[in-house]
Amino acid sequence: MTSNLKLTSNLKDWIRQELTVNIENELVKYKERVKSLIQLSPSGEIILKQTNLSAKQKILTYIIGKVYSNFAQYSSDDSVTNQELSAALSIPDGTVKYYLHELRNEGLIIPLEKGVHKLRITQIGAIFDQYFPEGDVIE
Repeated sequence: MTSNLKLTSNLKDWIRQELTVNIENELVKYKERVKSLIQLSPSGEIILKQTNLSAKQKILTYIIGKVYSNFAQYSSDDSVTNQELSAALSIPDGTVKYYLHELRNEGLIIPLEKGVHKLRITQIGAIFDQYFPEGDVIE
C-alpha cells in the first residue's frame, strides 16, 4: 500500500513538473504585445486600444484581455459569454456567434457550455502569430 502511495505521489509530481502549463509564464511571454492592444480597469473592464481591428480580432483581443484581467484578480473568471462580447464590443450577436464558431474550430478557444468560452492558453502565441503579426500592431 505504501509503495502505491509513493508511486501516485511521484506521478503527481512528474505531471505537475512536466505536463502542466504554467499560465503565468504564458502571460509573461506576451505581455508587451498585449499591452499594445488592451488596457484593464480595476473593475474588470477590458478596453481595446486599437480601433482598426476586425470583428474577429476584437473578439480575440477581448478574450485575451479577460485572461489578464482574471490573473490580476480584476474579474472573477477568465471565461466570456456571447452576450458579454456583443455588448462590450458593439458587435451583433450573430457576428459574435459566427466568429466564436470559427475560433472553436481553429482550436483557439474552448467552449465551456452553451454561449460561454475561454481562451486555450497554449494557443496565445499562435493567436498573435496569425492575427496580430508584430509589424501590424500599432502602439
